[in-house]
Amino acid sequence: MPWLAELALHLFRALHLLVLAVSPTWLSPEPMPPRALALAGALSAAALAAALGLSAWFAARLETRLARNGAALLWLAIATALAATLYFRGPRAPLAQGVFVVAAPLWAALATLAAAAAEHWLGSSFKHRRMGAAIALIGLGAVQVLGASSLLGSPERMWWAALRRDGAHLRAVDELTRPLLEKRKLDDLEGIAGRCLKMHPASAASAAPATCACLALRAEARLHARNAGAALRDAEAARERCPEQRGARAVLAEALAVAGRPERAAAEARAALEEGGDPSRLRYALALAHERSGRLAEARAEAERAIEAGAGRKAQLLAGALAILAGDLDGATARLAPLAQQDPSDAEVLYNLALIADKRGDYNGARQGYLAALKADPRNADARYNLALLTFRAGIVEESRHHARKFIEAFPEDPRGGQLARTTGTPLGAAGDDGSPPARPGARRPPQEPAASSGPR
Repeated sequence: MPWLAELALHLFRALHLLVLAVSPTWLSPEPMPPRALALAGALSAAALAAALGLSAWFAARLETRLARNGAALLWLAIATALAATLYFRGPRAPLAQGVFVVAAPLWAALATLAAAAAEHWLGSSFKHRRMGAAIALIGLGAVQVLGASSLLGSPERMWWAALRRDGAHLRAVDELTRPLLEKRKLDDLEGIAGRCLKMHPASAASAAPATCACLALRAEARLHARNAGAALRDAEAARERCPEQRGARAVLAEALAVAGRPERAAAEARAALEEGGDPSRLRYALALAHERSGRLAEARAEAERAIEAGAGRKAQLLAGALAILAGDLDGATARLAPLAQQDPSDAEVLYNLALIADKRGDYNGARQGYLAALKADPRNADARYNLALLTFRAGIVEESRHHARKFIEAFPEDPRGGQLARTTGTPLGAAGDDGSPPARPGARRPPQEPAASSGPR
């Protein structure tokens, strides 16, 4: 950002912080950069200069020590706001955390100036006029700041307050979801998205752009929950309402790929890349689209580009899965092992590492890996399916049948269940005419190892 723009944003945020110090609930705890940044910076500079000038004029007009002290305290408060704004930004945001730092000199300045004004204009008939004015202002400040202490003491509450004021506050969405992503509590993401949408419901009379960030978040949550159809509906709604929001386009490209529309997903990702979108997310979506199209070499190249651009776990997981499909087991291990160290309970990583062991003929490593993946995520159908086949090939028939029954009970709609029952000789009382559960038309196929897990499908 050019230095003039940086200065304008800094002045805008400093003025915002001063207003928050007067009343912490008037404005957002973390302001979004204004669209007309130059104008906002100029107006903020004018407001700060006016405050400094008026306080100096006031001190010169009254010619009292109290007035001079009040003016000096106001200058100190503005200087403190400018310094605090430099500190409470980036990873140390939200800005409202600086309220307690600025409120002390600011309310002291206002109380001192009020006392000086009372002394000059109320006359001698008002006893204790200076003290009364000062106490009134200090009391008002205490009510304003301490009354909001529950908000100001919790960054999470401040981010929620920022999101409540502006549903398009992408930084607030990121901050609220990051702890869940870091702890792999992906099932809780949809709860945050639902709360966000309740704050900013779409109306019939308006496209409600404020809901775009919430819709994009719910689309991501539903992708994690493997609900591709619902994710695609949310992503398309967000894209339609806010075509300029690049983050929503990245979610749409990924949702299209997962929902089985790889050509449109690739086109959406390429268009967003040309417009300057986030290459880490868009190249991952493009890699996913290529993988779904069967263009595995191109998918692997795009996944590597996404990682080089700063993509995280999902791109590394996809790169590892594609390496397995290419027969590069050493390369896959190199990609997946760091993910396992970061999160030893990552079910998809555990599954892929078990699949590598399976392909290498390491029975114990594969079995333990599949079991660990199932413990981390009982919904991992591929792990249960492969475990049944692994134990059957090893001649451990009873365990194989146990896993086959578990697979069919847990995933009755999976078309692999019938063939798995026949392969392992699993008797099923509730099975279909041929001893297998009903399957969708044309869905039966011989048992085979599923593809390496590359994320939501």
